[in-house]
Amino acid sequence: MFRYIKRQYALVLAALGISIVRSIIGPVSAVLEKNMIDSIIQGNMEEFRSVLLFVALMVLAAGAVCYAGALTESRFKNRFMMDMRNDLYDGIMRKGIAEFQEQDTAEYISMVNNDVNTVTANFSNPIWSLVSMGISILLSLAVMAAYSPLLAGIAVLCSFFSFLVPKVITKHLKKCLAEKTMCESALSVQLKEALNGHDVVSAYGVLPRIRHRFREANETLADSLYRFAVWVSALENSSLITGKAIKAVTFLIAGGMAVRGQISVGTVLLFESLYGFFSGGIMAFSQCVPLLAGCRPIIDRLMAVIDDRNDTMKGTETPSFSRKIQVTDLYFRYKCACPVLTGLQLTIRKGEKLALTGASGCGKSTLVKLLSGNYDSYQGEIRYDGVELRQLDIEKLHKMMAVIHQKTFLFNDTIRYNICLGETFSEDAFRNALRMSGVNKFLPSIPDGAEGICGEDGANLSGGQKQRIALARALIRGIDLLVLDEGVSAVDVETANEIEQELLDMENLTLLAITHRIKDGLLTCYDRVLYMEDGKIVER
Repeated sequence: MFRYIKRQYALVLAALGISIVRSIIGPVSAVLEKNMIDSIIQGNMEEFRSVLLFVALMVLAAGAVCYAGALTESRFKNRFMMDMRNDLYDGIMRKGIAEFQEQDTAEYISMVNNDVNTVTANFSNPIWSLVSMGISILLSLAVMAAYSPLLAGIAVLCSFFSFLVPKVITKHLKKCLAEKTMCESALSVQLKEALNGHDVVSAYGVLPRIRHRFREANETLADSLYRFAVWVSALENSSLITGKAIKAVTFLIAGGMAVRGQISVGTVLLFESLYGFFSGGIMAFSQCVPLLAGCRPIIDRLMAVIDDRNDTMKGTETPSFSRKIQVTDLYFRYKCACPVLTGLQLTIRKGEKLALTGASGCGKSTLVKLLSGNYDSYQGEIRYDGVELRQLDIEKLHKMMAVIHQKTFLFNDTIRYNICLGETFSEDAFRNALRMSGVNKFLPSIPDGAEGICGEDGANLSGGQKQRIALARALIRGIDLLVLDEGVSAVDVETANEIEQELLDMENLTLLAITHRIKDGLLTCYDRVLYMEDGKIVER
């Protein structure tokens, strides 16, 4: 976690310097006040004026330093939050597909938004307070010891009581923070599902029931936040009451010493001011330490995602597909599930056009996931030009092949962006992809053409247009293998046949079409039509 502090070392050093100056100003101001009061009591006008001038300068300096400190701290906290969010985003997006799908996407959103805010509030802010207050404590204690070691010793002894109650509260804060995190995640899940399922909710008129789920999660979160606020308030008030009580004891002893003539009235007021800085620092420690301890499970959870390097499929061989893909005795099952693939055998030769059919649930889509390197927990072999899949660099494999699914995801951006995905291609390559995919057929009807906005998940486009954009996205990258996993089943028959026929006519493209059924008119266009049943290819 301290990596985020190291990254902003210039800001940290600047803030540390400002904190030191600010911490010095407090005790120095207290000494000046002591001298001012003593000069008033003694009737020394010359000394009074001199001290008054220094006090005025100190007030101006304190204002400037506090302002600079606030700006520096705010900048640091914003950078801290930004860096953590960036790293968390990378950690989430670095996950393999199988691992990524183990959690709801709303939980990831909650991590990036809610958990990072929680860590900033309960780690970054307390750390800053501890550094600043730690300096103030040491300086105040040093000045107190210089004037009266006895009173300084009493202050230190009494300060230990400030940590007793917070220590008891820490375990409750841990529990409340963990509960708060879970409730925030649960509310995000309910909101995401309601928004994604808006069409279904409206069509079936079930808003009251769906609303009940959201409000239930919202109420649970509100209760959790209230419990957390109660314990934080208990922590703050217990520290405050303890500090006030100790201050009263110290003031009582100092007052007795002043009455007996052992110290001056100014020294009593000096100790009152200094103990204010000292006890304020001790109170900050007693409040911040429990918050830091309570935040530890959330930090561990976030850092586990940030530092995860996805140990699956860590091959380094550069993949190639110039001859064939050979699948031999392939067995696979998902976690806690029955076997999906049971000894599957398959050969895909370069340039072949294959159709793979079979009933729903027979393992077709699972085969595609394995060919794409999404899972490494299979038995048997998958070889690209003789090299086993687990030995290959999966990122390079993904650049060599593309899978178009029944549901095509489009970013809420331009058609050009959804095809290029932020990468740079020549204008010739872009126009060629538009032509081969058939996007150029409907592009003139789109306002702004290739710069037209697709809308959220392609809301401004038809199913066929979205499928063609997905096809252009694959073809512009010059892929060796294209897999249609029910890729045209969401469009009308005429458009589906048209897209499929265009792909079949591409000589250098290896095509694997996964579908429930093949249209009769296209059966003869495929080099081979394979049938899958119970995890095996049973008919060729």
